[in-house]
Amino acid sequence: MELIKDIIYGTEKPEIQKLNLCLPDTADADVFIYFHGGGLVNGSKDNCTSFDRLVAAGKAVIYANYRKYPNAAFPDFIEDAAAVVAWAKEHMHEYKKINKLFVCGTSAGAWITAMLAFAPEYLAKHHIATTDINGYIINSAQTTTHFNVLHERGINTKRIVVDDAAPIHFINENTVFPNVFIIVSDDDMPCRLEQNLMFMKTMKMFGCPEEKLTYKLMEGFKHCKYNDTEAFQDMLIDFMDTTS
Repeated sequence: MELIKDIIYGTEKPEIQKLNLCLPDTADADVFIYFHGGGLVNGSKDNCTSFDRLVAAGKAVIYANYRKYPNAAFPDFIEDAAAVVAWAKEHMHEYKKINKLFVCGTSAGAWITAMLAFAPEYLAKHHIATTDINGYIINSAQTTTHFNVLHERGINTKRIVVDDAAPIHFINENTVFPNVFIIVSDDDMPCRLEQNLMFMKTMKMFGCPEEKLTYKLMEGFKHCKYNDTEAFQDMLIDFMDTTS
């Protein structure tokens, strides 16, 4: 296992736009890009869930920073995430032979991941289609407009709003569905479970193939409190191993 820290992936705010890369000992690897949570305000690539279990299973893990409030505005954080994916597509071959590429996020990072998966404009700026990614792991995302984007816009953060900052807004009759793994807990944040159920129902209503959607309800857990468990990380490994 090798850890390479503070690789710059962006040019607008290079002091922030950095990632850590953890490489397995294998000759080739799937790539797992991870965006931390923290409400688009807190969190860091250096202080988030450790995915050493994935690395031990032969996965290369990218932990990425992104611009956050109060020094960012919508959609800076999503633009940064798209730039991380573009960096991985362009540069990971310098480190390993790459098999498959997955994008994962927790909480605010899951909202970012869902926006990448369903709002194709962000990856398209880098000439990447949403389906060029083998799978998106959306771990307890707000699927309506993120509460801190509402705060930025002067809207009550308890409101349920669906606009260009809501992943569910982009699901329609023209959606090309990527592989998605949706995870949420039964004792999650208010409305979070219900929003994810609505998100999946909307996907199915617009024709998402059954094989494209994987769902796991984490019973007995509060918001993302299962992230460090072996069972959770084994689920991620299984999803990556069984998704083409």
